[in-house]
Amino acid sequence: MITMGLAAVLAAASVLSFGGMAANAAGTGVKDISLYINDKDVTNIDCSVEKGKKVKIATEVTPKKAKKSVQFKSSNPKVASVSKKGLVTAKKKGTAKITVTVKGMDNKTKTASVKVEVIGKIIDNSPKVEELTIEDGSNKIYGKLYTPKKEGVYPAVILSHGYNGINADFVKECTYFAENGYIAYAFDFCGGSGRSKSSGKSTDMTIFTEKENLLAVFNHIKGMENVDSSRIFLLGGSQGGLVTALTAEEIADEVKAMVLYFPAFNIPDNWRGTYKTVEAIPETVDFWGLKLGKNFFASIHDFDPFENIGSYTGNVLIVYGNKDAIVPYNYVTRAKETYQNAELIVLENEGHGFSPAGGTKAMQEALAFMNEQ
Repeated sequence: MITMGLAAVLAAASVLSFGGMAANAAGTGVKDISLYINDKDVTNIDCSVEKGKKVKIATEVTPKKAKKSVQFKSSNPKVASVSKKGLVTAKKKGTAKITVTVKGMDNKTKTASVKVEVIGKIIDNSPKVEELTIEDGSNKIYGKLYTPKKEGVYPAVILSHGYNGINADFVKECTYFAENGYIAYAFDFCGGSGRSKSSGKSTDMTIFTEKENLLAVFNHIKGMENVDSSRIFLLGGSQGGLVTALTAEEIADEVKAMVLYFPAFNIPDNWRGTYKTVEAIPETVDFWGLKLGKNFFASIHDFDPFENIGSYTGNVLIVYGNKDAIVPYNYVTRAKETYQNAELIVLENEGHGFSPAGGTKAMQEALAFMNEQ
């Protein structure tokens, strides 16, 4: 009786124990699956892989201890095959859906997928980038030269930054233009920024010293062996746009065409409103993070940009944002009317200094414009 009773107790305990394990197993199902290629989440999205390359699909599940087994399957193994361990081989151009099925500890399955597009060999079209310092009298102008990867003779574009800017403001544009067959040079105006690598003090800088800098740069770029001197373009933004416009007047026959981003033709008017007379101008002024000397303001006190532009007869593209709070719209429309051959493009919801999307649109318009010349 005692033995049988003990056996019954043990049997009951055994049933309870295995029942608990079963309940535990039932509670460890896979709730979520994430797929990664090169640490990038590609779950249920498209992924491009170069023909002949191999990539590994890493699988993560939630909860982590729920995974019992994983299976991989390709919808088109002739395009992209996949091994038992998730190694994808891109075989030929086309698309294949890689489905990943995960069985949980509860023996239930859950799936996720990634669509693999096999593309042709990717060509590295990145330009050559090098530092180039140009002399302007006693001054040294620092900049970076972007050259197409393939050797040859190319048109060139010179990019002039705005107030307190530097050459790096145009990295995206220079790279894009060089990738599309232009030699691009962006530089630091002497004294034009607290971050400038060019020589000169900011207290000596005026829009006219910047014009002299740009003329020196133009003459140097024009003399380079790999530059087509008959196709040199100027591009300037804000104050650099004003300087670019003034420079083009002096070398009108040599500038193929000109692009102006939100050109600040209003600068003289703005400062005349602040300092009614030259005598009222202080020796130095701290403005927007840059210390300016008296001559910056005195040199433009009686200067009207619109009386000093317009003889340039080449094509001009002006790109402007309709939410520009620095340059009023009437200044760019007046500039358009002053030039004989000017086009104005107004970007919606863009300000003074374009957003990444606006900047991309602007440089695409600039490239199309230059290609048309």
